[in-house]
Amino acid sequence: MPRLDWVRIAVGGFIAGLVWTLLSLLLLGFVGREFMAALTSGARAPGGNVQAFMFLSNLTAAVWGTWLYAAIRAQYGAGLKTGAIAGFAWWIIVSMQSAKWVAFGTVPIATAIRPGLLTLPSIVVAAIAGGWCYENFRVTRRASRSVTPASRYLE
Repeated sequence: MPRLDWVRIAVGGFIAGLVWTLLSLLLLGFVGREFMAALTSGARAPGGNVQAFMFLSNLTAAVWGTWLYAAIRAQYGAGLKTGAIAGFAWWIIVSMQSAKWVAFGTVPIATAIRPGLLTLPSIVVAAIAGGWCYENFRVTRRASRSVTPASRYLE
């Protein structure tokens, strides 16, 4: 199995996290108002700490999605199909997270279904963006003086 490049996973995850955050803000603005209102139940809008946490949790999930892409690309090959598979898996995790609010009775199921289903294409696009970065981002590393040409093949 090929080694995973953690720098490329981090960069791809960062890009995927930005894409996912932007798309989710658009999605929540258009079809998720009732869902967000049910979550806050009349409480004031979330402050900076909550927003920072949400952004960091999106980035963390996106790094996981990019890691998943990198891990399964040996089986499925690099490209859109693998990005879509990783995105679908990521969507399942996000959907289960959101379903907790339905289970707790905080959000009515009818309010959660539409944004939950519309999240799938957004996450797939974000996963494909992370996979694209993983495939195309390269770090040029300088060889140290102690590394001989023959020892590079042992890495």
